[in-house]
Amino acid sequence: MSSIRRNFSTTARALLEFIWKGTGSNSKYEDRIKAKLAKNPKLVDADKVEIAGDEHSSPADPKPRVSGQVFKDNRRLTSLHAYHDGTIIYSKDSINKAQED
Repeated sequence: MSSIRRNFSTTARALLEFIWKGTGSNSKYEDRIKAKLAKNPKLVDADKVEIAGDEHSSPADPKPRVSGQVFKDNRRLTSLHAYHDGTIIYSKDSINKAQED
């Protein structure tokens, strides 16, 4: 299985790398995640997002989503679920509370 890597940069922050493991990249999810990270003071300095697998749902959570992790200097900051509707839920409640919309 190969990984797909995509990089994004802005003048406001450092390079953000997206790694898609076991699936092809999806620019809509990348754009949504990038926008949310830029509006979260606890994640604004993240340098890598790793997405594992294809968009999926489950009986417990039927909304389509991708699952991944957010890193800074190879240290995991949080996990995330990014939903097709634009919602992003982080595994750490303190990061969810810090999110500015």
